[in-house]
Amino acid sequence: MQNSIERYPAGTPKRRVIDYATKFFFEQGIRNVTMDSISQGLKMSKRTLYQLFADKEQLIIACVELMMDQAQLLKEKMIAEKHETLEIILKLMEMRLSNFSKMSERYVLDVAHYPAVKAYFEEFKQMYVAEGDVFIRKCVAEGTFRPDINPLIISRVAYISAFSVASSHDFDEFTLNEIVMNTTIVTLRGCCTEKGIATIDRFLDDYHKRK
Repeated sequence: MQNSIERYPAGTPKRRVIDYATKFFFEQGIRNVTMDSISQGLKMSKRTLYQLFADKEQLIIACVELMMDQAQLLKEKMIAEKHETLEIILKLMEMRLSNFSKMSERYVLDVAHYPAVKAYFEEFKQMYVAEGDVFIRKCVAEGTFRPDINPLIISRVAYISAFSVASSHDFDEFTLNEIVMNTTIVTLRGCCTEKGIATIDRFLDDYHKRK
């Protein structure tokens, strides 16, 4: 099955809609953006827009799929280049941080109001936890994570803490980037051996220099 990068090549009408809508959803939140406002912003007729995407939920899912598949492509590239597994985890996290920096709080909260989108994220959660379990076991084998941790617990905690905290009003004064840096990074660092801590510290040094 083709991934969304192949299904929606750059420059095609569908990709143009997805790129525009993603930016719009991030800035305004999902509920504040209508198909009418998207068609107006793109100077595209509503008829053409609905021929490309049957409804708003279908468009939202296409936007999310493209983000996920871009992360998958990066992961596959780094695996092929024989990068350390912890480096891959941190690079994927950096990609998510880049997306988070563009998201309004409204975007995260609005997902729950769209059943098909919520169901998609539930499927993603299962995949994320299963993949996280595999990646953490690889980190243990590579000597960057301690052997006494439970990979399944850690992968579930990483997912649940990130999304629960991001969607809670208790943290409204903080950016999503700040939340990730103080939850996910702390969790990962607590799993690390001295070798792993050195890898995370290098990542953080490089990340902050680029900001």
